[in-house]
Amino acid sequence: MSVSAPALALDSWATTTERGLPVMSLTQGQGSVRIICDPDRLFGPTPNGAVIVALPKDKAPINVAFLAKTGEQARFTISNGSTAQAKADAAEWAKMVEILRKGGEFAVVSAHDSLSFETAPLPNLACE
Repeated sequence: MSVSAPALALDSWATTTERGLPVMSLTQGQGSVRIICDPDRLFGPTPNGAVIVALPKDKAPINVAFLAKTGEQARFTISNGSTAQAKADAAEWAKMVEILRKGGEFAVVSAHDSLSFETAPLPNLACE
């Protein structure tokens, strides 16, 4: 006799367009993560992506990290819940993009709060 474990639903990215840019969002309760990409450099030659984090308990974190279950991590200093790609360390931004492209389990954490997600891979995420 074979018994299958119930399939767990993956967290799904909601995709919208704002000001001509693709925006991908994950929501969990009162928390969310939004990734804004500018693959075509619509607003000039510099990168115009952003990360916006809303944590339910830590309303004004200064630092956040994307932590993959596999050990990768990307750290950012944020202001008013966001950081612009142009202001972020390029290596850290690239690590975050790779975490999201691979999918799987990851968390967004601050000193006082965290959100955990499990997503499908996003191999075509154009957010360099």
